[in-house]
Amino acid sequence: MGKGVEKLIKGRQWYHQRFDGSPFYLFAVAEAELRKEKRKPAGTEANVRVSFFMKDGKGDWYLDMADIARGSDIMIRLAKKDPHVSTKLLAKWKADEGAFQKFFENFKTLNVRKLSNEKLLALYKKYHECFINRFTSSAIIDHFALGTDEHIAKMLREEIGSTKKESDFTEIFSIATAPISQSFINEAEMELLKIAMKFRLRGNDLLIKKYQQKYFWINNNYFAAHVLTVAHFKKEIERWIASGVDLKAKYRQLRNTPRVNREKKVALFKKYKFSKLLLTLLKVSEDFTWWQDERKKSTYLNIHMGTKILGEMARRRGINPALTKYLVPAEVSKWFTAGTPSTSDLRKREQGCFFMATRGAYSILTGDDVQKVRRIMFPDKTNDQVRDIRGLAASVGRVIGRAKIVGSAREVGKVEKGDILVAVMTRPDYIAGIKKAAALVTNEGGITCHAAIVSRELGIPCIIGTKIATEVLKDGDLVEVNANHEVVTVLKRA
Repeated sequence: MGKGVEKLIKGRQWYHQRFDGSPFYLFAVAEAELRKEKRKPAGTEANVRVSFFMKDGKGDWYLDMADIARGSDIMIRLAKKDPHVSTKLLAKWKADEGAFQKFFENFKTLNVRKLSNEKLLALYKKYHECFINRFTSSAIIDHFALGTDEHIAKMLREEIGSTKKESDFTEIFSIATAPISQSFINEAEMELLKIAMKFRLRGNDLLIKKYQQKYFWINNNYFAAHVLTVAHFKKEIERWIASGVDLKAKYRQLRNTPRVNREKKVALFKKYKFSKLLLTLLKVSEDFTWWQDERKKSTYLNIHMGTKILGEMARRRGINPALTKYLVPAEVSKWFTAGTPSTSDLRKREQGCFFMATRGAYSILTGDDVQKVRRIMFPDKTNDQVRDIRGLAASVGRVIGRAKIVGSAREVGKVEKGDILVAVMTRPDYIAGIKKAAALVTNEGGITCHAAIVSRELGIPCIIGTKIATEVLKDGDLVEVNANHEVVTVLKRA
């Protein structure tokens, strides 16, 4: 391990995210977030991104808190000057977002096996360019969302007055920061519910086929691409029908959620005459929630295309396609044409690796160096005696249930009806477990995070930003989630 790596990681504070991940896909995100360009307000880009990858497919992704603080401060300053700052930022990326979507639509009908090596490599380069151009806005979104939640909460407290009870404030915060646009997950769910309501009518096979062609990618993540079949979606429909849920009522609830959120906000803003700056920051949050959701969708499409392209390259080189996940984008051309890095190097990365991306450079470590880096970044500490865990309430309510720690999309099956789903953060591919959970608790997350959005849509309590929930809680612990007072209490250890 070089001195340069140690110098860059030592003594920093890190914001932690965990999901199913691999170097190829997350390094591309890092490359986009580190890039400086004219569309980005100077200083909102990242300076460093760090990640650990485990052999079970989990990825620990770390953002430097200094990057988050600097980026969010810049956005707050811009919001003071211009109440339309977020609208203008969204417009700057519209063309590249459209180009990426068009590339995907064309790709769906492309047979990569028929391309020559030269054309396959050219396709890869175009694919990567489209992704980077579309994703360079990513750091702006993340730094704002993760760095302004406490600032917005503080402003809300000051402007509604100190006489409000904590539970009243939590409800106001939840209303003020709720999304007013439909997520792509909910759009897909509503379309499936419409088919489920017609399931026993003639012609539903054609409807399911069209649905499959539109949403076959919806269970993708940063580690794996899944082409979901018609049979898969038929089973999903059958589960809906077997659940006994009123499908029409569920459809209406999902459809009406953005409108209900908007109406509650209008009523709240009439009751409290919030400052211009607070209203602007809440508008930025709304816009960035939509933008973040569009980014997640594009990530899933990107992984489908990357898997197809690298899979064909791997076939031609005669290696296991799974190993291509352990390349970084800058290595692909040399690997495809000359076999560097070697298959042996990629297998070492597959067993566990660390990468750090800085502007114009990157470092990858394997073997014993991975644990050395962990010890430098995170001196040992214990939270075994902690029984009360505090965070920020994203959705109000109070429930008691058994904790289930979810560290990967492959672990959501252990969540049973009424359990408390506990995670570093949630992602759309956790949805099967989220639907069963009585509440969500996360280590990380800002006001536009997935857990915050989905908990409000489902009407279940949610506490985000606890920092330590996955370290303190164990599977089977009996816990109370009191989102009205922003606290999780261990009632009985498993």
